[in-house]
Amino acid sequence: MSMVRRIAFATATSASAAVLFVVMLCTLPKAHSQTEAERALEHRVKAAYLYRFTEFVTWPEGSLARPDAPLVITVVGREAVAEELRAIAAGRSVAGHPLELRRGSDPDALRSAHMIFFADTDRTRLRELVRSAPRTAVIVTETEGALTLGSIINFVVVDGRVRFEISLEAAEKRNLRLSSRLLAVAHAVR
Repeated sequence: MSMVRRIAFATATSASAAVLFVVMLCTLPKAHSQTEAERALEHRVKAAYLYRFTEFVTWPEGSLARPDAPLVITVVGREAVAEELRAIAAGRSVAGHPLELRRGSDPDALRSAHMIFFADTDRTRLRELVRSAPRTAVIVTETEGALTLGSIINFVVVDGRVRFEISLEAAEKRNLRLSSRLLAVAHAVR
């Protein structure tokens, strides 16, 4: 394939991924005076992102024991996000793996997780939780400065919209590959 065709293909692929995320980005109102309805919308947007992230990650070989093994997402904190994610993920699968949602920070909920969302966690506790996470888990957070603590994807609110930043270094340390389509729509990539 010629270089021009490769660039055109990459641009088209990135554009289609961007369209998927723009819909979610445009739905969140300003955060400075959130009402209950606005907070509920923020939780829905974050849950939708969590679901969509699974489609743009390649886990290392052996992370999913069998071809039909569930892809486990564990949510620590934010019951509302967990409930929204449960509704979104119900009956769905990613690359042939059914999605399974778990709650809580107990070792059993974390041990088999492929993605963990540590919601509203202070930096000291977050550092401990990231260290205790499975070696190949995608760590998603919503804490300022979380990328320096080992988070791979961190939610941020920019101009009243839920966005996310990514740490490629943290992903590489966990042997995870993130799609260029995901990187193209991130607010920041480090």
